[in-house]
Amino acid sequence: MNAKNMKKLPRKRSPLMTAAKAVMLVLSLVFSCAMPVLAGSGLLYNRESYGEDLAKTGIFMIISAILMTAGAVLCLFRKNLPNLLSAVLSVGGLILCLAMLKILTDHADASGWTDKYTLSPVSGMYTARILPCILPAGMAVIIAVVQLCSYDLREQRRAKKARKLAEENAPSPPIV
Repeated sequence: MNAKNMKKLPRKRSPLMTAAKAVMLVLSLVFSCAMPVLAGSGLLYNRESYGEDLAKTGIFMIISAILMTAGAVLCLFRKNLPNLLSAVLSVGGLILCLAMLKILTDHADASGWTDKYTLSPVSGMYTARILPCILPAGMAVIIAVVQLCSYDLREQRRAKKARKLAEENAPSPPIV
């Protein structure tokens, strides 16, 4: 088959993969985007009373939310590079978010921050709100890996490699 015919082949779309992408996107918007952004913006808004260290933690929380959300959006595409970037951004954003969560909860516990009504530690609230971002980031990585290992993309890579090999081994043009 030539390149034109390879592009016209219908792609098989799995309803299970579509549903997983939809669920992952909704969870990503709620947990990976909203919760770290809200926590980070709260730290930035109150930086006068919290100090510069927690303001930097807030900035890194927002950056981690952007990375995880970008990773979730990139895994929606069925191409090699976006799927690779999706896995890298999702894992990198998750690691950054969890590291900032650890710094924030340690500071909250050391400072004795509590809820004024229930007197429960604020670090538990931060953990309960931000820790679920593991689920959409993990789903984004799994979806990206499944798509990278899918039959369609493997066949496209093989066809591209075969075309390149055919071009290299093509007969040279006549001299005269």
